[in-house]
Amino acid sequence: MSDVPFQPAVEQSRALAAGEISSRELVELYLERIATHNTALNAVVTLDPERARREAGEADAARAAGRDLGPLHGVPITVKDSFETAGMRTVCGRTDLKDYVPDHDAEAVKRLRSAGAVIMGKSNMPPGNQDVQADNPVFGPSSNPWDTTRTSGGSAGGGAVATAAGLTAFDFGSEIGGSTRIPSHFNGLYGHKSTWRSIPLIGHVPYGPGPGRWTEADMGCGGAQVRDARDLVPILRATVGPADYDGGFSYTLAPPRATKLADFRVAVWSEDPSCPVDSDVAAAVDDAVAVLRTAGAKITVQPAGLPVDIATNHEKAFQPLLFGAGDRTGLAPASSAAVLARFVQHPRGDAGPALLGTFQSHYHWLQAHMVRNEIRQRWFEFFQGFDIVLMPVTPTAAPAHHNKLIDWFGRPFEVEGVRRPYWDQVKWSAVANVSGGPATTIPVRRGRSGLPIGLQAMGPTGGDLTTIEFAALLGREVDGFVPPPAFVQTPTTGP
Repeated sequence: MSDVPFQPAVEQSRALAAGEISSRELVELYLERIATHNTALNAVVTLDPERARREAGEADAARAAGRDLGPLHGVPITVKDSFETAGMRTVCGRTDLKDYVPDHDAEAVKRLRSAGAVIMGKSNMPPGNQDVQADNPVFGPSSNPWDTTRTSGGSAGGGAVATAAGLTAFDFGSEIGGSTRIPSHFNGLYGHKSTWRSIPLIGHVPYGPGPGRWTEADMGCGGAQVRDARDLVPILRATVGPADYDGGFSYTLAPPRATKLADFRVAVWSEDPSCPVDSDVAAAVDDAVAVLRTAGAKITVQPAGLPVDIATNHEKAFQPLLFGAGDRTGLAPASSAAVLARFVQHPRGDAGPALLGTFQSHYHWLQAHMVRNEIRQRWFEFFQGFDIVLMPVTPTAAPAHHNKLIDWFGRPFEVEGVRRPYWDQVKWSAVANVSGGPATTIPVRRGRSGLPIGLQAMGPTGGDLTTIEFAALLGREVDGFVPPPAFVQTPTTGP
């Protein structure tokens, strides 16, 4: 049983189908691990163990009766606390929602349940999804299982920690600027951002509860954090598809463009003056390029025809689109005054774009939207000659805990000893959010501190299976997922 908590979800599904383990046994194993390890990690913030046991039993009974519930039949999972879950608390890190229990599921949650997944509980996150760490005034911070003095990343940080530490089969999350990929990189996982609009975000907070549940944030995407890249395939098959109100529209996952590393055409983009990376990330790029060259892949390093640079993508498109779609619940007088004070102190810093973006006119949002659409067209043309863009996720491994809640612009971090703005951590990831295409992280190596270092593979819109297949193949040749040593031990009692 010692390996079971860290097995890929696809392997657990195979074992369930073969009768090697029951869903009820798997749920009990994870619940016991949560009881043992979650105090140190604070990854899972709400549990419904009795419902999980009941649903696992129902999944076992359905299997015994010859009924197949779907691609996730009996697999125990957690869900980011920004998704509404019927009968289970949904807080989204906000004090005003600390006792909110929805009477309906978010659309993605409904689809996961229909596919047979057993939802054990909810994972930690920052208030309103708006931080690169999972910390909030209701539950506090989640800690990285590789070094609990380090951040989990965010916003889907709790789910990444739970998945890496073997507390769940996988975590289903969301992102608007790297929220699944950054925690996956920090915790040594495969993380995926789906093609924009392919997974409906109906019932995803912050716009809910109430009528706002029907609002889907601009650039917002569903995603997941897993221990094996191919776990992402049944997750997407369960959740991708139009909302009811989209009527005749359909969305079909394109097959992978290649199934061998030798057949991939890879653009390697690892340097940009607007967002330098440290030597650990550069070494991960070198490792990956060496593997790809050995495999015979077609590699172009720093191609001249990249559709956009980091500064343009971030300043002309991502920031105004992000702040135009942002959650307004965090606009308390104290936080607004703090941002204004920083703007006065540093007029050219990050506070200026935040203020302008938050209160911009519709006309100015349209200007950013036009830039976004032009960039998306350029990426479409670029991917006629390439299948993958391999690039960093963030400039460094996981930084230390920041210990400030939604102090958006007062938290620099260091890249090779040089202070950089806090939000440099999202610049590389934001490229895929503007392009609308999918991106999958790959755990490549351990850095100087022993922390995981990942890269991301970005692909063409609709090419989710291409980035996943590339990540799976490359992951076999580099470190891939490795359980954090401090959490490998299993509880003393069995299921």
